[in-house]
Amino acid sequence: MSLAQAYLILAAILLLSGWLVYSNAPILKSFRRDKFATIVLLIAAVAWFGFQLLHLPEPDLAGLPRDIVVYVFVAAGLLAYFTMPDFLSVRALGVLMLFTARQTLDAGYRQLPYSFLDASVSYAFLVIFGLWWAMSPVAFNKQCDWILEKPIRTKVLGVIFFITGLACLAQIKFIP
Repeated sequence: MSLAQAYLILAAILLLSGWLVYSNAPILKSFRRDKFATIVLLIAAVAWFGFQLLHLPEPDLAGLPRDIVVYVFVAAGLLAYFTMPDFLSVRALGVLMLFTARQTLDAGYRQLPYSFLDASVSYAFLVIFGLWWAMSPVAFNKQCDWILEKPIRTKVLGVIFFITGLACLAQIKFIP
């Protein structure tokens, strides 16, 4: 992935987040326990993890064949839907945010000052909230409830996300 592609992905995430928050979209409340969102995000997170595990250079898997380890982890990830489905969509979103952060940070590695905005947004938004929400999806619920409680909060945070997304789009012009 190039740094320009990383900025496009960050811009898309931020613009979508800004629009959802600004418009006080009902999906922010229903997403938490939505079965379709859970299935889609879980499959995406497990597939991405399996792909990454398959393509690790020289992993130490205690002498086990790589294919068996991948199958076991993929099966365990998919079985999570049946064993702990509550708030699994939020956890899967957090995992996807962490995977996206890794890709964008890898794209910007050693490209300062062009990657400064990429690193700032990736660490501040994707890593911190991705870890927080994957670890404690109840925090996502409380944050959404707090933001959606007053219209001024939704407008201000939506505008902040939107402006940051536009800044990511504008940064693409300056990448050599």
